[in-house]
Amino acid sequence: MENPSILCQSCRSKLVISLEASTANVFDSSKIDESFIVLDEKRPGAMGSKGMEESFIVLGSASGKMPGAHNQGGSSLQAPQNDNASFGLDAKLCALAQLFDMASTHTQVDHPLCLDCAAQLKDEIDAQIQDAEREIAAYSVAVEKLEHSNVAPLGVDEFHAEMAALKEAEEQESIDAVEERYWHDYNDYQLQLAHHIEERDGLLNKIDRASQRLQLLKNTNVYNDAFKIWHDGPFGTISGFRLGRTTEWDEINAAWGQAVLLLHTMSQACKLHFASCRLLPMGSHPRVVVDKRTTYDLFGPVNKLWSANYDRAMASYLACLREFGDFAHARDTAEGKQPSFVFPFPIEGDKVNNHTIKLTMNKDAKWTKALKFMLADLKVALQWMVKHELTSGTPTLTNLGHEGVTKKT
Repeated sequence: MENPSILCQSCRSKLVISLEASTANVFDSSKIDESFIVLDEKRPGAMGSKGMEESFIVLGSASGKMPGAHNQGGSSLQAPQNDNASFGLDAKLCALAQLFDMASTHTQVDHPLCLDCAAQLKDEIDAQIQDAEREIAAYSVAVEKLEHSNVAPLGVDEFHAEMAALKEAEEQESIDAVEERYWHDYNDYQLQLAHHIEERDGLLNKIDRASQRLQLLKNTNVYNDAFKIWHDGPFGTISGFRLGRTTEWDEINAAWGQAVLLLHTMSQACKLHFASCRLLPMGSHPRVVVDKRTTYDLFGPVNKLWSANYDRAMASYLACLREFGDFAHARDTAEGKQPSFVFPFPIEGDKVNNHTIKLTMNKDAKWTKALKFMLADLKVALQWMVKHELTSGTPTLTNLGHEGVTKKT
């Protein structure tokens, strides 16, 4: 016959109903038909004789007379139906199930429980009882103080008035707390705003300094620094080298080398190809190529009485300078700029401001003055090239004004 079983409603461990007659010794009773519940031997903590003796539920023989009841609370109760000898046990099981239902209803705790769960539940109930007892003691002390005090009880109107005052005070405290928190937040915001304004002013100052530096760099002309054209008494100078008679030929050659290099660089910057000749900047030994075949040296020393090739080289250079001036004049006219570009000293053939540039049979003072006029025209052409060509390729920046900056008083 299969033994019926029941589960603990807390830990869901299995409780086994034993039908062995030897279990009656646990109760020290001679009634074999007494039924009791023991833990399954497989349950942890139920091994050994101690577990068998501690976990049981006893029913009297009178419980066999109770009517059958259905099982509730999640307990699992199985009773054999085919064995006539188990009729008394079935009645006891029904009574047991009914007892579990009654216990669950009155205690609001599902039954049955194993000993461990029952002990844990007992500890929880004891703790609740102790808390309730402490509350009762506190209330008792408060009641005794009220009884021994001579304070008369408040009337209904006074009570409501005092309650209204207390509520108003509580609301005022809440408002004060909100206002205090608001002012704290406001002060924090003011500090953050001041820090932001200070940081913004610093950035704007950096932008101003960077803009000024950028404008300075934009106005800086590297050509003027590399090829500084000036004068030294009656002599015109370029990069510090004098150009004219009564000076050493090495200095004259260096000056012509700088002049050829500058005009060649200007033509490349403006993408201008000279039609009359081609300049060959070669340091202190510059040359001029005419008709793609003939090359003339633009360096000395040469004989003043017979220097035709040197004169042709200088005249070819002067022709290239005039061609650059015509190019600049045509560009300004096409763009509608007034006044159009013109040389301060007009160039006609081999003459600058009616002073010939040839050295042969020429006076030193006139030749020096013609070279000085030529350098003046070259400087004006350089200024035009820097203004019209280089600035057009420089990107313009937007106005970085102090928008939204409030002036501090």
